[in-house]
Amino acid sequence: MDDAATEKFTTGLLSGGFETPAVPPPTPFTVHTAGQTLGPWTVGGDSVDLVSDRFWDAAGGHQSVDLSGNAPGSVSQTVPTLPLTSYIVRFKLAGNVAQPPAVKKGEFRVNGAVVRTFSFDSAGRGFRDMGYVQQTAVFTTLLHTSATLTFASTTPGYAGPVIDDVVVQSCLLVLCPPTG
Repeated sequence: MDDAATEKFTTGLLSGGFETPAVPPPTPFTVHTAGQTLGPWTVGGDSVDLVSDRFWDAAGGHQSVDLSGNAPGSVSQTVPTLPLTSYIVRFKLAGNVAQPPAVKKGEFRVNGAVVRTFSFDSAGRGFRDMGYVQQTAVFTTLLHTSATLTFASTTPGYAGPVIDDVVVQSCLLVLCPPTG
């Protein structure tokens, strides 16, 4: 793809943040259960929390998602892909500092298969110092023209990993940066 096509494809591929629906003031967060939507994302598992920056800092924009609402949940989105193409997924990761355990764990899945596990140690962090870190994952499509991307909590309880600023870009497999 040329730069213009990549930009159009990238910006149309995913909602990078979790800005819709807006958490209504003065509420600090809203719980969304399985089957509900957050913009283009569909909630799975038990539930997730859509959290306003009135409660804690977002990585970008004004809202982020705690992947454990009342219990471990997930968000999924089916995106268009091109056959025989690789994609790099970048997202910001932190953890809900309100409740233990300190280490929050989750998975990034493509079409149900785990592509990457992730964890974040929230010890020493606070609502105004979430400590977001950049995470990356790479997946390759074979003959499919779409892929379902899922971010899921594997942390028990209702305080899980927090994600924001999801970006997906196509890349040539030999030019995709390694993940680690």
